[in-house]
Amino acid sequence: MNAFFMSVQQNWLESIAPLRQRWLLLAPREQQALRILGICLALLVLDIGIWLPSRHAAQNARVQYVNNLELMQLIQASAGQSGGTHSAATGSVLGIVSNAAGAQGLTLSRVEPEGEEQARVWLERADFNTVAKWLATLSAQGIKVQEAQAEKQSDGKGVSARFVLAR
Repeated sequence: MNAFFMSVQQNWLESIAPLRQRWLLLAPREQQALRILGICLALLVLDIGIWLPSRHAAQNARVQYVNNLELMQLIQASAGQSGGTHSAATGSVLGIVSNAAGAQGLTLSRVEPEGEEQARVWLERADFNTVAKWLATLSAQGIKVQEAQAEKQSDGKGVSARFVLAR
């Protein structure tokens, strides 16, 4: 193993020997200018390669934190209401569910009404946070989730879910 490292070191020294000779032929002022240029280039690479991406990631994390905090507050506000104090929306469950989905920007892929008091709803490739906000809105309007099934999409872009919703 030691012979391998000696071989690599010898090859390295042989490959940079012409560069070292050219460096020694430069005037001291040119050497100083190239050192400064090298430092500036290294700082630029660090800024573009490390600091800039980490700043973007921190900003994205802050935005996600604020969104999740708002969602948590909405869910807590909905959960804090007792069953009798829900603002009972008028109309069929299907109409309330459809209106709330439209307000959240969700597209219901399939809906099966089961009378005035219950509906089965399917969502495909929906954003999880949007679905949670939609369910919190429905809860605030007196619509409860009887059954829920959700799966993360294999490509990681959203969830597919099936709900049985009832008043």
